[in-house]
Amino acid sequence: MTDLNPDVAVQTVAEYLVTPVGQRIRATVPEMRERFGLTTIQVIEAIRLANALRLERAG
Repeated sequence: MTDLNPDVAVQTVAEYLVTPVGQRIRATVPEMRERFGLTTIQVIEAIRLANALRLERAG
């Protein structure tokens, strides 16, 4: 289940993940943990949120 009120860090990573892939090195959990200082659980939540954002923007 996706948190409908994600914290700022999760929201930031989700927005980053929605950017075109060419602008990112790789969208892996270790990279997101290192780059943004999130926990693994927060990165997973950000990935879920990013997928929801992609669907919302596509529709």
